[in-house]
Amino acid sequence: MVHQGKVQRWLLAIMLLAVNLPPLLLGSFPNGFALYFQLFVSALIVLALFIEARVKVRNGNISYRVELWGLPLYYKTVYAEEIKRIEFKRSNWSSKVAVVRVKKGIDLRFALFGNGLFGDLSQFAIQNNLELRKSKDYQTIEKFDSNRR
Repeated sequence: MVHQGKVQRWLLAIMLLAVNLPPLLLGSFPNGFALYFQLFVSALIVLALFIEARVKVRNGNISYRVELWGLPLYYKTVYAEEIKRIEFKRSNWSSKVAVVRVKKGIDLRFALFGNGLFGDLSQFAIQNNLELRKSKDYQTIEKFDSNRR
């Protein structure tokens, strides 16, 4: 199953306002390099609004893909033999995070994906006999979620 990550659009909108609102309120628009820098940063923030992250958990591998309007920006496939362990942690008050620790390379960190991905990752770890770590805070969130249903 493909899981789609959420982009924190409200945070990007605040960043866009923080870059563009002060010159509008003060009436002093930047000149030269500062104007180009402001336009460049604004364009990057607007592009970031359209970024999507997708994770696909299969029997033997985990595929992670970052796309901008369907065009791949980053793609990584990690096979079960390359994984040391999968860790589940708490990100903030009620958000879960999964970190896939790999033997060589950059670890994968999954946040803001929804509970379906975390269940699939734990099933993947059990099926492939991988080490599975859950922090006490994460277990507390799991208990809270199961009681809520």
